[in-house]
Amino acid sequence: MLKFLGIAVIMATLLGGAAYTKPSRDDLHAAASDFAGKTTFVGSVATDLTGLFGNDTFDDYIFFTRYRVYVGKDAKVDCFGAFKQTTCSMPKPQATPSGS
Repeated sequence: MLKFLGIAVIMATLLGGAAYTKPSRDDLHAAASDFAGKTTFVGSVATDLTGLFGNDTFDDYIFFTRYRVYVGKDAKVDCFGAFKQTTCSMPKPQATPSGS
């Protein structure tokens, strides 16, 4: 029983820490700009223009945050953040079903 209680306290501490140390929208935007600048020209331009055209989304979940930059309807940069750390990647293109 004591072992279970100890594990529960550790998990609560970790989850509480994640909830209060999520990166802000500005932090994720900066990470997306940095990542896109190193990766693709289209992603870099899209990230720089998000302030003008509003083609980005920011989702604030309980334990992490997510920021995506779009060109049209396709996400070009996808960033996640938790514990003041950010990770960005380029999403794989959606496969379109063939019409046979």
